[in-house]
Amino acid sequence: MQQKLKEEIVQYLHDRGADMVRIASVKTWAEVGMVREAYRPSSLWPSSKSVIVIGLQMPLPIVETTPSAQHMELYRTCNRLLDNLAFQLTLWLNRKGHASVFFSRDGYGSIDILIKKPAAAFAHTFAAQYAGLGNIGVNHTILTREFGPRVRFVSVFTNIELPPDKMLKESLCIRCGTCVECCPANAFTISKDELRDQMGKIVADYDKLACAKRSKLLTEKRCYPCGICVKVCPVGEDRKLYGREKALKHYREEVKSLSQARKDPLYNSWEHIRSHGSLPIE
Repeated sequence: MQQKLKEEIVQYLHDRGADMVRIASVKTWAEVGMVREAYRPSSLWPSSKSVIVIGLQMPLPIVETTPSAQHMELYRTCNRLLDNLAFQLTLWLNRKGHASVFFSRDGYGSIDILIKKPAAAFAHTFAAQYAGLGNIGVNHTILTREFGPRVRFVSVFTNIELPPDKMLKESLCIRCGTCVECCPANAFTISKDELRDQMGKIVADYDKLACAKRSKLLTEKRCYPCGICVKVCPVGEDRKLYGREKALKHYREEVKSLSQARKDPLYNSWEHIRSHGSLPIE
């Protein structure tokens, strides 16, 4: 019965526009042990048995314009659709007699609050990894085969013990270091102690405060979020769709152009979009 219900859930969400749907067992949080107990589904809602993770893509050409008003509106639209999908699924399951709740895609009231307390009540990052949608890269985002990190997630908790999907065994991050190099807030550094993820791969130290302060600046300029590390990541089948498989040199040259305040015709379209709808970033 649980397998049939799982198939119905996946079909329900795909029919309504979801790009990715996977299931994680609530037990995984305790088994892996990377998330503190207070932030686990079993603590947030003790009745939960499974977490349904829903993903929507962020189309690369608009992500490449960041920071821009267009990228901001894409981010807002994606968030709104994710919350709608999660809410609709929650109601659908509840009406079938399966108690369910959902946690929204961000989970904080403002950037100012995030600066003072840089954490949300629940992290979709781990939910997506435990559901087998991808795994954490150097830039501390979830990398997926389909879209790299250019995807956002929302989670639905349910009291049904659905068949879970397997976590990915291999790391998708290729450790190219482009996210570290291009980050305007210098928020990533490769640890001297070679900090490693659960798969034994080297990850970067992440300065959440520096990242949040950059987001505050962009919020004031009306072109948040930053997303540079999401933009430059070479992982993802979406790059083939847009013919951007070999764009790392392009991104690195852009950083040099911006630092030298010089115009480069390679970035005219991005600069055109950035110059409309938001305030300039000095």
